[in-house]
Amino acid sequence: MNIGLDIGYNAVKAVTDGRKIIFPSVIGTPEYSLIDLRENDKAISMVYPSSALVGEEAITHSRFTQRREDRSWIESDEYYTLFLAALTELEAGTWTSLRLVTGLPIAFYSDRNKLRDRLMGEHKAQRKGKPVQTFVVSECKVIPQPFGTLLALTLDDFGKVSDAELAKGTVGVIDIGGKSTNIFAVDRLAEISRKTASVNIGGWDIIRVIKAQILERFPELDLRDHQVVDAVTARKLKYFGETINLSTAIEEVVAPMADQVIAQVTQLWDRGASLDVILMTGGGALLLGDRLKQVFRHAKVVADPIFANAVGYWKFAQRSGNAM
Repeated sequence: MNIGLDIGYNAVKAVTDGRKIIFPSVIGTPEYSLIDLRENDKAISMVYPSSALVGEEAITHSRFTQRREDRSWIESDEYYTLFLAALTELEAGTWTSLRLVTGLPIAFYSDRNKLRDRLMGEHKAQRKGKPVQTFVVSECKVIPQPFGTLLALTLDDFGKVSDAELAKGTVGVIDIGGKSTNIFAVDRLAEISRKTASVNIGGWDIIRVIKAQILERFPELDLRDHQVVDAVTARKLKYFGETINLSTAIEEVVAPMADQVIAQVTQLWDRGASLDVILMTGGGALLLGDRLKQVFRHAKVVADPIFANAVGYWKFAQRSGNAM
Protein backbone atom coordinates (compact mmCIF):
# COMPACT_ATOMS: atom_id res chain seq x y z
CA MET A 1 0.00 0.00 0.00
CA ASN A 2 1.23 3.50 -0.88
CA ILE A 3 0.26 6.31 1.51
CA GLY A 4 0.58 10.07 1.44
CA LEU A 5 0.43 11.26 5.06
CA ASP A 6 0.16 14.88 6.20
CA ILE A 7 0.12 15.16 10.00
CA GLY A 8 -0.55 18.84 10.58
CA TYR A 9 -1.04 20.88 13.73
CA ASN A 10 -4.73 21.20 12.86
CA ALA A 11 -5.63 17.92 11.19
CA VAL A 12 -4.28 14.60 9.99
CA LYS A 13 -4.82 13.99 6.29
CA ALA A 14 -3.99 10.73 4.55
CA VAL A 15 -4.46 9.51 0.98
CA THR A 16 -4.30 6.08 -0.64
CA ASP A 17 -5.61 4.80 -3.95
CA GLY A 18 -9.17 6.08 -4.12
CA ARG A 19 -9.46 7.02 -0.44
CA LYS A 20 -8.92 10.12 1.68
CA ILE A 21 -9.28 10.47 5.44
CA ILE A 22 -9.10 13.48 7.75
CA PHE A 23 -9.49 13.97 11.48
CA PRO A 24 -8.43 16.68 13.98
CA SER A 25 -4.92 16.40 15.44
CA VAL A 26 -6.21 15.99 18.97
CA ILE A 27 -5.49 13.28 21.54
CA GLY A 28 -7.73 12.90 24.60
CA THR A 29 -8.22 10.82 27.70
CA PRO A 30 -10.19 7.60 27.12
CA GLU A 31 -13.65 8.40 28.44
CA TYR A 32 -16.83 6.94 27.03
CA SER A 33 -20.55 7.66 27.03
CA LEU A 34 -22.79 5.79 29.48
CA ILE A 35 -25.18 5.29 26.58
CA ASP A 36 -24.47 5.60 22.87
CA LEU A 37 -27.11 4.80 20.25
CA ARG A 38 -25.01 5.74 17.23
CA GLU A 39 -24.97 3.17 14.47
CA ASN A 40 -21.84 2.29 12.50
CA ASP A 41 -19.74 4.30 14.93
CA LYS A 42 -16.36 5.11 13.41
CA ALA A 43 -14.88 6.81 16.46
CA ILE A 44 -11.10 6.45 16.73
CA SER A 45 -10.51 4.84 20.11
CA MET A 46 -7.00 3.49 20.54
CA VAL A 47 -6.15 0.93 23.23
CA TYR A 48 -2.59 0.00 22.14
CA PRO A 49 0.20 1.10 22.45
CA SER A 50 -1.70 3.50 24.74
CA SER A 51 -5.35 4.22 25.49
CA ALA A 52 -6.65 7.43 23.97
CA LEU A 53 -9.49 8.97 22.04
CA VAL A 54 -8.43 10.62 18.80
CA GLY A 55 -9.90 13.38 16.64
CA GLU A 56 -13.55 14.37 16.92
CA GLU A 57 -14.18 11.78 19.62
CA ALA A 58 -11.51 13.37 21.83
CA ILE A 59 -12.90 16.86 21.27
CA THR A 60 -16.40 15.77 22.23
CA HIS A 61 -15.82 13.30 25.05
CA SER A 62 -12.35 13.62 26.58
CA ARG A 63 -12.05 15.56 29.81
CA PHE A 64 -8.43 16.41 28.97
CA THR A 65 -7.01 16.88 25.47
CA GLN A 66 -3.57 17.44 24.00
CA ARG A 67 -2.70 19.52 20.95
CA ARG A 68 0.89 20.62 20.39
CA GLU A 69 2.50 23.17 18.08
CA ASP A 70 6.23 22.77 18.74
CA ARG A 71 9.10 21.46 16.65
CA SER A 72 9.77 18.44 18.90
CA TRP A 73 6.18 17.29 18.35
CA ILE A 74 7.39 14.67 15.86
CA GLU A 75 9.23 12.94 18.71
CA SER A 76 6.21 12.87 21.03
CA ASP A 77 3.83 10.07 21.97
CA GLU A 78 0.97 12.26 20.71
CA TYR A 79 2.42 12.43 17.20
CA TYR A 80 2.98 8.68 17.16
CA THR A 81 -0.61 8.05 18.26
CA LEU A 82 -1.90 10.24 15.42
CA PHE A 83 0.33 8.33 12.99
CA LEU A 84 -1.02 4.97 14.15
CA ALA A 85 -4.60 6.21 14.18
CA ALA A 86 -4.25 7.28 10.55
CA LEU A 87 -2.96 3.86 9.55
CA THR A 88 -5.86 2.12 11.30
CA GLU A 89 -8.28 4.42 9.49
CA LEU A 90 -6.84 3.46 6.11
CA GLU A 91 -6.45 -0.27 6.60
CA ALA A 92 -8.48 -2.83 8.56
CA GLY A 93 -6.23 -5.84 7.91
CA THR A 94 -4.06 -7.39 10.60
CA TRP A 95 -0.80 -7.08 8.61
CA THR A 96 0.06 -4.41 6.05
CA SER A 97 3.25 -3.45 4.25
CA LEU A 98 3.39 0.12 3.00
CA ARG A 99 5.42 2.81 1.31
CA LEU A 100 5.01 6.17 2.95
CA VAL A 101 5.64 9.76 1.88
CA THR A 102 5.13 12.61 4.32
CA GLY A 103 6.40 16.18 4.78
CA LEU A 104 7.86 18.73 7.15
CA PRO A 105 7.71 22.54 7.18
CA ILE A 106 10.67 24.19 5.49
CA ALA A 107 11.96 25.58 8.80
CA PHE A 108 12.04 22.07 10.30
CA TYR A 109 13.22 20.18 7.24
CA SER A 110 16.60 19.40 8.78
CA ASP A 111 14.68 16.99 11.06
CA ARG A 112 13.70 14.81 8.09
CA ASN A 113 16.04 11.92 8.92
CA LYS A 114 14.85 11.91 12.51
CA LEU A 115 11.23 11.65 11.35
CA ARG A 116 12.03 9.07 8.70
CA ASP A 117 13.82 6.85 11.20
CA ARG A 118 10.87 7.02 13.57
CA LEU A 119 8.29 6.05 10.94
CA MET A 120 10.32 3.25 9.33
CA GLY A 121 9.95 -0.35 10.40
CA GLU A 122 7.26 -2.31 12.23
CA HIS A 123 4.44 -0.70 14.19
CA LYS A 124 1.62 -2.34 16.16
CA ALA A 125 -1.70 -0.70 16.95
CA GLN A 126 -5.09 -1.69 18.25
CA ARG A 127 -8.43 0.07 18.30
CA LYS A 128 -11.16 -0.64 20.82
CA GLY A 129 -13.04 -3.81 19.95
CA LYS A 130 -10.71 -4.73 17.08
CA PRO A 131 -7.71 -7.06 16.68
CA VAL A 132 -4.11 -5.93 16.89
CA GLN A 133 -2.79 -4.62 13.57
CA THR A 134 0.80 -4.73 12.36
CA PHE A 135 2.07 -2.13 9.90
CA VAL A 136 5.49 -2.45 8.26
CA VAL A 137 6.80 0.74 6.69
CA SER A 138 9.31 -0.60 4.19
CA GLU A 139 10.09 2.72 2.53
CA CYS A 140 9.66 6.28 3.79
CA LYS A 141 10.39 9.63 2.16
CA VAL A 142 10.12 13.03 3.88
CA ILE A 143 9.85 16.03 1.55
CA PRO A 144 9.22 19.77 2.10
CA GLN A 145 5.49 20.20 2.74
CA PRO A 146 4.64 22.65 -0.06
CA PHE A 147 6.36 20.45 -2.64
CA GLY A 148 3.45 18.06 -2.13
CA THR A 149 1.04 20.55 -3.68
CA LEU A 150 3.22 20.95 -6.77
CA LEU A 151 3.48 17.18 -7.14
CA ALA A 152 -0.30 16.88 -6.81
CA LEU A 153 -0.66 19.10 -9.89
CA THR A 154 2.22 17.77 -11.99
CA LEU A 155 1.87 13.98 -11.45
CA ASP A 156 -0.94 11.61 -12.33
CA ASP A 157 -2.27 8.81 -10.11
CA PHE A 158 0.57 6.53 -11.26
CA GLY A 159 3.28 9.03 -10.32
CA LYS A 160 4.06 10.00 -13.90
CA VAL A 161 4.34 13.60 -15.08
CA SER A 162 0.97 14.65 -16.45
CA ASP A 163 1.52 18.40 -16.72
CA ALA A 164 4.85 18.87 -18.49
CA GLU A 165 4.46 22.64 -18.77
CA LEU A 166 4.04 23.07 -15.03
CA ALA A 167 6.83 20.57 -14.31
CA LYS A 168 9.23 22.57 -16.51
CA GLY A 169 8.10 25.94 -15.21
CA THR A 170 9.18 28.32 -12.46
CA VAL A 171 6.54 28.05 -9.77
CA GLY A 172 5.92 29.64 -6.40
CA VAL A 173 3.95 27.89 -3.67
CA ILE A 174 2.53 29.68 -0.63
CA ASP A 175 1.51 27.03 1.89
CA ILE A 176 -0.46 28.58 4.76
CA GLY A 177 -0.62 25.97 7.48
CA GLY A 178 -1.61 26.01 11.12
CA LYS A 179 1.73 27.02 12.65
CA SER A 180 3.72 28.45 9.74
CA THR A 181 3.53 29.76 6.20
CA ASN A 182 5.96 28.13 3.80
CA ILE A 183 7.12 30.22 0.85
CA PHE A 184 8.57 27.81 -1.68
CA ALA A 185 9.94 28.42 -5.18
CA VAL A 186 10.99 25.78 -7.71
CA ASP A 187 12.39 25.77 -11.22
CA ARG A 188 11.81 22.58 -13.21
CA LEU A 189 10.91 20.75 -9.97
CA ALA A 190 14.12 21.84 -8.23
CA GLU A 191 13.96 24.16 -5.22
CA ILE A 192 15.30 27.72 -5.58
CA SER A 193 16.78 28.07 -2.09
CA ARG A 194 17.25 31.86 -2.18
CA LYS A 195 13.53 32.26 -2.88
CA THR A 196 12.37 29.83 -0.22
CA ALA A 197 11.60 30.61 3.42
CA SER A 198 9.28 29.82 6.31
CA VAL A 199 7.32 32.44 8.27
CA ASN A 200 6.18 31.73 11.82
CA ILE A 201 2.56 32.68 11.25
CA GLY A 202 -0.39 30.49 10.36
CA GLY A 203 -4.03 29.68 10.77
CA TRP A 204 -3.80 29.09 14.52
CA ASP A 205 -2.93 32.77 14.99
CA ILE A 206 -6.36 33.58 13.60
CA ILE A 207 -8.03 30.92 15.75
CA ARG A 208 -6.45 32.22 18.96
CA VAL A 209 -7.63 35.77 18.34
CA ILE A 210 -11.16 34.69 17.39
CA LYS A 211 -11.34 32.39 20.41
CA ALA A 212 -10.45 35.27 22.73
CA GLN A 213 -13.10 37.45 21.07
CA ILE A 214 -15.73 34.74 21.41
CA LEU A 215 -14.89 34.28 25.09
CA GLU A 216 -15.18 38.02 25.68
CA ARG A 217 -18.50 38.41 23.82
CA PHE A 218 -20.08 35.10 24.80
CA PRO A 219 -18.58 34.08 28.16
CA GLU A 220 -21.05 31.23 28.61
CA LEU A 221 -19.55 29.40 25.63
CA ASP A 222 -16.76 26.93 26.41
CA LEU A 223 -15.33 26.10 23.00
CA ARG A 224 -12.26 23.98 22.42
CA ASP A 225 -9.74 25.03 19.79
CA HIS A 226 -11.08 22.80 17.03
CA GLN A 227 -14.64 23.91 17.76
CA VAL A 228 -13.43 27.46 17.10
CA VAL A 229 -11.87 26.17 13.86
CA ASP A 230 -15.30 24.84 12.84
CA ALA A 231 -16.91 28.18 13.70
CA VAL A 232 -14.34 30.11 11.67
CA THR A 233 -14.75 27.74 8.73
CA ALA A 234 -18.53 28.15 8.83
CA ARG A 235 -18.17 31.86 9.71
CA LYS A 236 -20.88 31.44 12.34
CA LEU A 237 -21.66 29.85 15.67
CA LYS A 238 -24.69 29.02 17.79
CA TYR A 239 -25.36 30.96 20.99
CA PHE A 240 -28.46 30.00 22.98
CA GLY A 241 -29.89 28.65 19.73
CA GLU A 242 -29.22 31.90 17.83
CA THR A 243 -26.86 31.97 14.83
CA ILE A 244 -24.08 34.54 15.28
CA ASN A 245 -22.33 35.74 12.11
CA LEU A 246 -18.53 35.86 12.54
CA SER A 247 -17.61 37.17 9.09
CA THR A 248 -16.75 40.72 10.18
CA ALA A 249 -14.64 39.56 13.11
CA ILE A 250 -12.78 37.08 10.92
CA GLU A 251 -12.00 39.64 8.22
CA GLU A 252 -10.64 42.05 10.83
CA VAL A 253 -8.18 39.36 11.96
CA VAL A 254 -7.34 38.06 8.50
CA ALA A 255 -6.38 41.46 7.07
CA PRO A 256 -3.23 42.12 9.17
CA MET A 257 -2.13 38.49 8.87
CA ALA A 258 -2.48 38.65 5.08
CA ASP A 259 -0.45 41.87 5.09
CA GLN A 260 2.35 40.14 7.00
CA VAL A 261 2.41 37.20 4.60
CA ILE A 262 2.41 39.57 1.63
CA ALA A 263 5.33 41.50 3.13
CA GLN A 264 7.37 38.32 3.55
CA VAL A 265 6.54 37.03 0.07
CA THR A 266 7.42 40.32 -1.63
CA GLN A 267 10.80 40.34 0.10
CA LEU A 268 11.58 37.06 -1.65
CA TRP A 269 9.66 37.33 -4.90
CA ASP A 270 8.79 41.03 -5.26
CA ARG A 271 5.39 40.69 -6.98
CA GLY A 272 6.31 37.35 -8.50
CA ALA A 273 6.83 38.62 -12.05
CA SER A 274 9.53 35.98 -12.72
CA LEU A 275 7.24 33.15 -11.66
CA ASP A 276 4.95 31.43 -14.13
CA VAL A 277 2.28 30.89 -11.48
CA ILE A 278 1.83 31.16 -7.73
CA LEU A 279 -0.07 28.32 -6.07
CA MET A 280 -1.73 28.92 -2.71
CA THR A 281 -2.39 25.88 -0.55
CA GLY A 282 -3.12 24.79 3.00
CA GLY A 283 -6.19 25.51 5.07
CA GLY A 284 -5.15 29.15 5.51
CA ALA A 285 -5.37 29.70 1.75
CA LEU A 286 -9.16 29.57 2.07
CA LEU A 287 -8.99 32.55 4.44
CA LEU A 288 -6.15 34.61 2.95
CA GLY A 289 -6.34 33.65 -0.71
CA ASP A 290 -8.53 36.50 -1.95
CA ARG A 291 -6.33 39.14 -0.31
CA LEU A 292 -3.12 37.64 -1.67
CA LYS A 293 -4.58 37.50 -5.20
CA GLN A 294 -5.05 41.26 -5.06
CA VAL A 295 -1.26 41.64 -4.90
CA PHE A 296 -0.10 38.62 -6.89
CA ARG A 297 -2.31 38.68 -9.96
CA HIS A 298 -1.26 35.25 -11.25
CA ALA A 299 -1.83 33.55 -7.89
CA LYS A 300 -4.58 30.98 -7.41
CA VAL A 301 -5.87 28.76 -4.65
CA VAL A 302 -5.42 25.14 -5.70
CA ALA A 303 -8.36 22.75 -5.76
CA ASP A 304 -8.87 21.14 -2.34
CA PRO A 305 -6.01 23.03 -0.64
CA ILE A 306 -6.47 21.13 2.63
CA PHE A 307 -5.64 17.79 0.98
CA ALA A 308 -3.27 19.03 -1.75
CA ASN A 309 -0.01 18.20 0.02
CA ALA A 310 -1.20 14.73 1.05
CA VAL A 311 -2.35 13.99 -2.50
CA GLY A 312 1.07 15.00 -3.81
CA TYR A 313 2.80 12.80 -1.26
CA TRP A 314 0.68 9.84 -2.36
CA LYS A 315 1.38 10.45 -6.04
CA PHE A 316 5.09 10.56 -5.26
CA ALA A 317 4.78 7.26 -3.39
CA GLN A 318 3.08 5.86 -6.51
CA ARG A 319 5.99 6.89 -8.68
CA SER A 320 7.65 3.66 -9.77
CA GLY A 321 11.40 3.52 -9.40
CA ASN A 322 11.68 6.79 -7.43
CA ALA A 323 14.48 7.18 -4.94
CA MET A 324 12.45 6.38 -1.85
